[in-house]
Amino acid sequence: MKHHQKNLNSSHILYGISGVLLFATVLTGVVLSSPTTKADSQKTETSNVSVTVNSACTLYGGPNGTETSGSSIYSATIDPGTSAEINGSKLTTICNDPNGYSLYAIGYSNDAYTTPTNTQMIGSGGIGNINTGTSGTSASWWAMKINPVSGNNPTIMNTFNNYHVVPQTYTQIAQYNSSTSSASSTGAQAQVKYNVYISSAQTAGTYTGKVKYTMVHPNNAAAPSTKTIADATYMQEVGSCPSTLTTGMVYQLTDSRDNQKYLVARLKDGNCWMLQNLKLGRSTSTLTLTPTNSDVGSNYILDNKLPSPGKFHAYTIDGVVNQNNSTEYYCTGDGTASDWESCYYNWYTATAGTGTTYIATQGQNVNNSICPAGWTLPTSGSGGQFQALYNQYPSAAQMEVANPTTTKENTPTVGQVTNTPGFLLSGYYYTGGARGLGSYGYYWSRTAGSAQSGCSLYMYTTGVYPSDYNRKYYGFAVRCVLQQ
Repeated sequence: MKHHQKNLNSSHILYGISGVLLFATVLTGVVLSSPTTKADSQKTETSNVSVTVNSACTLYGGPNGTETSGSSIYSATIDPGTSAEINGSKLTTICNDPNGYSLYAIGYSNDAYTTPTNTQMIGSGGIGNINTGTSGTSASWWAMKINPVSGNNPTIMNTFNNYHVVPQTYTQIAQYNSSTSSASSTGAQAQVKYNVYISSAQTAGTYTGKVKYTMVHPNNAAAPSTKTIADATYMQEVGSCPSTLTTGMVYQLTDSRDNQKYLVARLKDGNCWMLQNLKLGRSTSTLTLTPTNSDVGSNYILDNKLPSPGKFHAYTIDGVVNQNNSTEYYCTGDGTASDWESCYYNWYTATAGTGTTYIATQGQNVNNSICPAGWTLPTSGSGGQFQALYNQYPSAAQMEVANPTTTKENTPTVGQVTNTPGFLLSGYYYTGGARGLGSYGYYWSRTAGSAQSGCSLYMYTTGVYPSDYNRKYYGFAVRCVLQQ
């Protein structure tokens, strides 16, 4: 692995030297004067230093509003004919965008966005009659509000500082008009609360509903999309994976960053997945990933210095071979059906520069990735998305694409149903090239194993391990899942 060092050539300025010899004839003899030296001209050089600071805006959630909590369950037991107030997430916002940011919320149920007349909670026996926007003895309802807690909190919009109907489409709930900053993740916080009323006629059971919160910056940016994989053109447009989609129905979307097309589907676990490996970086141009087009909080440069695809890019930020914090990726294949076509990324690159050795706690998830905006790396562990997917496709044969030794790319037919996620035995990259093609498959998650390892999905022809641990500098494939 070669390391390239930029040589800075010094500029040399040669000044003209004028030496003047003075002679004088006197009675005592000839006297030679000292030379007088001067510059023909005086030259100066001025270095102008310019620094550009990227915008970095982040939204944290969970009981304490911390980075490690992004999805939490809040519950209460309510008697018929009564109501209960339930504390929800603490939302922490950190944003240095001088044009501010906005917060949006959308309510949905059963892991799917819905667009009926009312957003509904779903019970264990099916749809109950818990509808928003109604009250009284004949119908149940639920509502939400958001109140500032500390820091440079945004302005609460649309009377959400009091209990308000849970919105069925993305609705702006807060706005901040100028930049905020904080040295820690405990900056601006707001407390979300819910109020649920249960009608005396409500059937006993457990009912669940969810609210998703999304930060958009600047504050005049467009609201998040509620398009599905069925009616979107670009991956970046997708905002929902509703249960109304036929499980396994194959659609095709375009990644706006490089116009690469990918097959996608809503699978048995209720999530929308890519059915093909990510190939970001196959082009020879340098790609700047932004919060608008990628799963990043601030700009991240995927710096492809290759003369052509198919070579390993080993530009390290610290000059250390096999160091975890290096932007390394490798793309193989020529795009034909007869050739393997995949790209491999180390964990640092797959997580868009956030998966460093400082992410050292087992089970800790990073928030950024090189996936398209709205998509992300799956989580790992016993409750992770890789495990949930494997629970629905519980064998190597069900997880992998058919005939893995001969089929080089998962290419189900658009408009037809697939019965497998179609993971490839695409091998991995280590010290000089791709290895294990047709025998093994490794896919990064966004979950850390330790300071030196990240969690991944590992499979071979007869087995699957949804939570494997490997060194962060290995090159693995990437499959993205839609954020829910």
